[in-house]
Amino acid sequence: MLPGSGTQYQGAPRQLGPSGVSPCHARPTWQQQTVSVPVPRQSQAGGGAGVPVSQVSATPPGDARGASPTTQLSQPIAGREAEELSRIETGFYFDSLQSLAGLQRPGSAQRPAAGEPARPEPLRQYGYTTFAADVSTFAPVDDIPVGPDYVLGPGDDLTINVWGPVDATVVRTVDRNGRIVLPKVGDLRVWGLTFSQADRLIREQLARYFRGFQTSVTMGRLRTLRVHVVGEVCQPGVYTLSSLATLTNALFSAGGPTKLGSLREVRLLRNGHQVGTLDLYDFLQRGDRTRDFRLESGDTVFVPTVGEVAAIAGEVKRPAIYELRGQARVSDLVALAGGITPSSYLKRVQIVRAQPNAERVTVDVDLSQYYLKGDRTSNPPVNGGDLVLIYRSDPRIYNTIKVEGAVKYPGTYELKPMMRIAQLLPADKLLPEAQPERVEIARRRPDLAVEIIPVNLKKAWGGDQDQDVLLRPLDEVAVRTELKAARLVTLSGQLVRPGRYVIAEGERLSSLLDRAGGFTERAYLRSAVFTRQALQKVEKERLDEFVRVQEQRMFAAASTTVVGAEKEEVASQQQALQVQREALRALAAKVAVGRMVVRLDTPEKLRGSPDDIILVDGDSLEVAEPPASVYVLGAVRTSTSVLWVQGASAEYYVNRVGGLTKEADKKELHIVKADGSALSSFTNLRDVEPGDTIVVPPKQEEKIRVLPTIRDVVQTVGAALLSFAALAVLF
Repeated sequence: MLPGSGTQYQGAPRQLGPSGVSPCHARPTWQQQTVSVPVPRQSQAGGGAGVPVSQVSATPPGDARGASPTTQLSQPIAGREAEELSRIETGFYFDSLQSLAGLQRPGSAQRPAAGEPARPEPLRQYGYTTFAADVSTFAPVDDIPVGPDYVLGPGDDLTINVWGPVDATVVRTVDRNGRIVLPKVGDLRVWGLTFSQADRLIREQLARYFRGFQTSVTMGRLRTLRVHVVGEVCQPGVYTLSSLATLTNALFSAGGPTKLGSLREVRLLRNGHQVGTLDLYDFLQRGDRTRDFRLESGDTVFVPTVGEVAAIAGEVKRPAIYELRGQARVSDLVALAGGITPSSYLKRVQIVRAQPNAERVTVDVDLSQYYLKGDRTSNPPVNGGDLVLIYRSDPRIYNTIKVEGAVKYPGTYELKPMMRIAQLLPADKLLPEAQPERVEIARRRPDLAVEIIPVNLKKAWGGDQDQDVLLRPLDEVAVRTELKAARLVTLSGQLVRPGRYVIAEGERLSSLLDRAGGFTERAYLRSAVFTRQALQKVEKERLDEFVRVQEQRMFAAASTTVVGAEKEEVASQQQALQVQREALRALAAKVAVGRMVVRLDTPEKLRGSPDDIILVDGDSLEVAEPPASVYVLGAVRTSTSVLWVQGASAEYYVNRVGGLTKEADKKELHIVKADGSALSSFTNLRDVEPGDTIVVPPKQEEKIRVLPTIRDVVQTVGAALLSFAALAVLF
């Protein structure tokens, strides 16, 4: 079934090119494809075959529309751009490569490969994709209603129902002579009559022989037509169509015009005379089918070669290549493209014109004068091969002023003519904390340097013209204030009233603890954690520096061969270095806490002591419950926590986790207290408290292996003695 026609197709199926698509209309695909003309058409189509964009050279030949399809590409193009281009599209693609780069809307340009510039979308010939869809089914036509203007012909079936004194149903087929035979009436000639005229004729003839009856005449099976479709179509030939078929139905049957065929002058020939022409642009752009003539058997549909074409790109609604008809002007081409977009700039419309036997030239016109004043000189004619470019207007906004700071409605404002600062910022637009005496205007000088203009708004409101500055485009006005954000400190854990507190400037820790009600009975002050945001940055910087130094040491150790070591030992050390690097990476990913050691006490005892620090914004204090264990880690058998025993020394806890390993450095053993401080003296190691951490670092590996080194030296000396003995025997 042809789209919208209800016609029966009895011709050969549409041939496909090597890539499996129609030879006339490319379809979107993600694979590069080459479409060929069917074999019977190759000798006469000339430029009918498409040219893949990936085979088009970036340097145009003398005449792009006559270019050979085998032109090689200097820069292959992939993706959607691999859809084939016709010869006409290829010619405009050369022009648009340079001209359209600045005209693409965001997202319309194709994604370039890494390191390549973005390529514009190729311009396509308008209207030909309408015929790109394959016809899916060709069903017989038996149930399509016909209108009263349907013209009867040989092969049509008429169903005549009579009821009343006589009940009968008669089906008659119009014979080759255009007649039907009715009982008692005889033969009637209906060929050439419309359906309404035939209905009236049958009623009148039956009324001559019958009285008091009712009659109904309907159409049965419709006849078929044989129509020739020739010219620049995808599959010229003879097609069997429904008697309801029109010109467009015949074009769909033949696959539509090729891209070298005209869409604006499709001719209908009947009995050697031209019945009429069809401009498909009327149908495609306005839905007008008044010139879509009904076909008759023996008609010929002829599609001539495409006429002059011109392209339009940029800020129009439908950029494409259009076929011209008659003397067209730039405004006519804009109308074919659906009109301009709101962001178009008509004061500089550019025409890239191809001159015969000469290089291309560029013509700039002010099309706005034609639309505003009707100036025809601003609307020049368009020649075949012209490329019209409509650029975007400047996206920047210049008549604005930016206001920020202590104002009620910050943002961007319109700059009105002769606008001054007092008019922009009256007193009711400032916040209560604003300082009208401290207003600054940041202005760009002609040399692009920034100039700061101080303004006293109170004097400007009072009529001081020196302070009531005349504003300029793109000025930035800032209203200052001395209001500072509230300082917040967080208290959590074992406090009577934990939470977030606003602190006064210079307030100390003892004062805040008084406001929080002090500590609860379960508070363990020695394990309190006090953090400061300012220390987090310092801690992070020192951690990064430490990681950098350790990485340098590891790289140096990895590049140095250990003296006296065997290959197995070297491999083992390299593996150990790799483990150290991974541990170092984990350390680098550690989040800096910003902890500061503070020895807490009750607010009364803390007041006036060195630990009664001044609080700043972002400080945090967490007081935990009393711990019941001691953590042991490092070069020990098992790193774990051990239940705290009063009076037990560090040696006791090390023994409880299995003792020291061979790599342990007992001299470097130290204790990290619950408050964050560290102890390493022998006497202090005996004083272990709940929440402490005992750290046993490993020893540094020796760089010299004694036994392998002695063995190597003995082997070297023995070899030297044997050499001396051999020399003594010889001489």
